[in-house]
Amino acid sequence: MRLLFCGISCAETGADSGFTSLIVQSGTDSILIDSSDNPVRCLLRAGIDPQALKFLVLTHGHTDHIYGFPALLHTLHCRKRKDPLTVVCDPETRRRAEALVEAAGLNEKKLTFARRYRGSLKSSGLEILLLPGRHSIPSSMVRVAADDSCLLYTADTASWPGIAEAARGCRTLIHEATASQAALKGDPDLSGHSSALQAGQNAAAAGVKTLFLCHLCGRLYAGCDPADEAARAFGGQIVVPEPFRWYDL
Repeated sequence: MRLLFCGISCAETGADSGFTSLIVQSGTDSILIDSSDNPVRCLLRAGIDPQALKFLVLTHGHTDHIYGFPALLHTLHCRKRKDPLTVVCDPETRRRAEALVEAAGLNEKKLTFARRYRGSLKSSGLEILLLPGRHSIPSSMVRVAADDSCLLYTADTASWPGIAEAARGCRTLIHEATASQAALKGDPDLSGHSSALQAGQNAAAAGVKTLFLCHLCGRLYAGCDPADEAARAFGGQIVVPEPFRWYDL
């Protein structure tokens, strides 16, 4: 498997990175996780034909993770896509996604392809499993397994022991780290999110080899480096990813 981030920012995106979304590639299968910013542009910049996108995962219904969904459908329609698009998400996220589609006037009769919703997926050696996170609305962690490799993406969630349990047996943990530990403790509005320190703690407890930090909010790390904070608890490889760079897992 390999991994590319289209953006690594929290909802307070900056000039250097868009909202957090990522692409996981296994063989010929490409999985887009969350539909942030302009999804088709992200796929093209990653070198992926949008028509070849098989699977979209939506972790939850907050704006910075889902608002590009209607744009994705519309652009694929304009490109005359015929193959169905499989969308993996929980029921509440599906409801919010479909509300956006309806608001955009993109009901299925007006599209050249169908969308098929699933709560999980197994397809020719590839498995996508959703696990509940702890956020202000229903949010799913995403475990992707292919052949003998697996990864866990936490999406937005408070830190809790279930993260390490879900990531156990994986080499890679992709952990949201919205704020420094000091900022997280000082702001009740950040409940439902994690710090880089907590990400490091969960990576150590899970026994993973590599920790990717994302969903970073720059102002909440003033004078603090996220990788340095995570390293206080985790001795493995820590990566603050560069958008649109492929990482082999």
